[in-house]
Amino acid sequence: MIKEFVIKKSDDFHGIPHTILEDGIDVCSGNPRKSYETDEYEIIPEDVFEKKLESFCSDVCGKWEETTEERYNDMLDILPPLKWTRGGFFVSEAYTLNIYPFHQKLDGRFYQAMFRINTPRDQILKSLEEFINQKEQGNG
Repeated sequence: MIKEFVIKKSDDFHGIPHTILEDGIDVCSGNPRKSYETDEYEIIPEDVFEKKLESFCSDVCGKWEETTEERYNDMLDILPPLKWTRGGFFVSEAYTLNIYPFHQKLDGRFYQAMFRINTPRDQILKSLEEFINQKEQGNG
């Protein structure tokens, strides 16, 4: 099976394709590949899409910011957390694909960043620790 991804040329890439083609057929609508061979769309192979997605994730994930207790509680109350462990939780609504907002309470302070849902907790906390250290050293 040949898998291709259709993205709109005019849109900033946010990790989600307009549609996916399998063997030249739109998996959602059944439209043929040629209906996307226009100036409006770009059809890219799976490996190119994966590279674009990885670049997007690098730009979005792990960018910590300090926030407030009110924001933390609001995000906790909006929807049930998808994963919740020791003061940290993923909001159960994805930002895009498998990237979710993550919130962490640590030492009476509150932080937020985006992460892939399958990011190990130790990796998340390590990146938060690095963010806090940089901030304390005046580099953040």
